[in-house]
This record gives sequence, C-alpha cells and structure tokens, in this order.
Amino acid sequence: MVVRELEEVFNSLDHQQAQNVHFPSTGEDYTVIKRQNRLAGALKRGHFHVCGKGGFTLVELVVVAAIVAILAVVATPAYINYVNRTKQGEAASMLFTARLEMEEFYTDNGRYASTIQCLPSFGNTCSGGNSAVVHHYTFHVSQNVAASGATAAYYQVAATRQIYTGVAADQLTISATTDTPIVQNTTALKFSIFQWIFQ
Repeated sequence: MVVRELEEVFNSLDHQQAQNVHFPSTGEDYTVIKRQNRLAGALKRGHFHVCGKGGFTLVELVVVAAIVAILAVVATPAYINYVNRTKQGEAASMLFTARLEMEEFYTDNGRYASTIQCLPSFGNTCSGGNSAVVHHYTFHVSQNVAASGATAAYYQVAATRQIYTGVAADQLTISATTDTPIVQNTTALKFSIFQWIFQ
C-alpha cells in the first residue's frame, strides 16, 4: 500500500512540474522528452549559455595581456640584437670584398685606392667621394699610406653605422695587415629597452 501511494505521488502532475522534469506518456517520443529534460536541468543549474558561446572574464583577459607583455619585453631585445648582428655580418662580408678589390687595385695600379669608390663594389669611379653606403653601413678608406723606401704600402677600410644615439657607432675595419674584419666597438650592438623607449 505504501508503494502504491509513492507511485501516485511521483506520477502526479504537481510533482513532475516541481522537479521541472517531463515524463513521457505512452504516445510521446522518448528522445524529445530526454532533450527537453536535459535543457531544463541545464537552465536550472545555470550552465546554459546563449548559442553555446561563453565570454572571457576580466581576470582571464588581464592574465593573457600580462603574458603577452612579458613575452614582448623578452623577445624584442633579442630580435633587435639579431637584426643588428645580421647587418653587421653583411658589413663584414663587404669588408672582405673591399680587401680583395684593394689587392686587385694594387696589382693593376701599383698603389692602393685612395677612395672607396675606386673599388668595383662601391661605385667603380675614382672621381666620387670617399664614402659609400652599402647594407646600412657607410664604407670609407680611413688610412692610405703609399710605399716609400722601407715603408710598405698600407690601407684601412672602415664600415660605420650609428645604431643608437648617445652610444658610440658600430665600426668594423680591415686593413692590409689583417685577414679578418675587426670590430672596434663591441658594445654598439647591445640593445637596451631604456634606450629604445627614452632616446
């Protein structure tokens, strides 16, 4: 008798509406009723979003912004230093070229070129000035000594680039007595966030 009373309570319309659950009658489709019950339960628990899309909270946005800012602060100097080293490498390559062309000029003319523009890669006209801009660097013949008696002929070609204001320029040199370019100012390429922002 108690079981029958409980069945009557659970099957009563008031109890079904109070639980916001619909039980199928004999002629209703069970899958439709199941979907309606699931939606009703989601609405009741507050887990339902319009069109299934949710937004971001302010805390999530602030965390993402902080991560991006930290990555930018770390990556920017590394990238700028990489670009500067690449440009310096191009200048060193051009100094090797200048050295070869100076030796060819000496072989043809019995003296080293007095201006950089006498060399084929830098203009090939001796009537031009003593500077040529190639790959962001300004090249010029900084020293030229003719051979006399016991003194051997000598030259020095320099490549200069001013990267940051207030810091000495990046300068590389190669000469008749050196086989590889020499970096004159080793701190010229170092990037500083402070210098980038305030200078």
